[in-house]
Amino acid sequence: MTKNDVLFLNAWFEQFTNCFTSEDPEVAANIRYKREHSFRVRDYMLMIGRDLQLPKNQMILAEVIGLLHDVGRFEQYSKYHTFKDHLSEDHAMLGLLTLEREKILNDRTNESEKEIISSAIRNHNQRVIEENLSDVTLMFCRLIRDADKLDIFEQIISFYENPSKTPYLAVETNSEDTRYSTNIIESILNGKQISYTTVKNPLDIKLIRLSWLLDLSFPISLKIAQSKQYFERFKVFIPTTEDTRQVFNYIEQRVFQKLSVLSEKVKP
Repeated sequence: MTKNDVLFLNAWFEQFTNCFTSEDPEVAANIRYKREHSFRVRDYMLMIGRDLQLPKNQMILAEVIGLLHDVGRFEQYSKYHTFKDHLSEDHAMLGLLTLEREKILNDRTNESEKEIISSAIRNHNQRVIEENLSDVTLMFCRLIRDADKLDIFEQIISFYENPSKTPYLAVETNSEDTRYSTNIIESILNGKQISYTTVKNPLDIKLIRLSWLLDLSFPISLKIAQSKQYFERFKVFIPTTEDTRQVFNYIEQRVFQKLSVLSEKVKP
């Protein structure tokens, strides 16, 4: 792929997403939020890629994956008025179907590039990355998962802090209900990946999202999360109990340990 291909795909993305404009203010707002999210994730991909000193051809792939990773969200929200996959369709698979239907990658990627892009999109929203991927493909899967989470953290926390700033954002409100499921606590403390389908109480979703910090793969991602104080800002909206205190301590310690280990690995 070349920079001209990237320019084409950016123009296509703008045109494609504009097709989902709506007179319904809630739909229009969420389409706009998801388009802006896609641009920010693209920028995070480039930021992480520069930190990893990726070669030019891989930086181009990183930019394209970041831009297109949520392309299925637009049809999903327009059709179902939700971003919850379990209540509609898997938005990653919707995205891959969209790209196949539009055929925008066919003449701009070789087989290897197309497979990397498809694998990264397919895996970006899964609990765990599929097995038997090449090292390069696995790296891009980890890249998009980090970039996606970094922006989602900021958007959710900012919404909790000031809901009026992003009206209609398709995120649950900051409920004052303090109930949580003990199995969620146990799963986090045992290092398990947790499905949204297990959510039964208001705090469950917050605890799961806080545990996303453990899934960040690259030193720069963890440093960004630290600099933006995602842990401290998110923790404000989770009541402190004996159980949640264990989760806070576990996540904080594991993130510190992970950053130390990853930073050692990248030293020259």
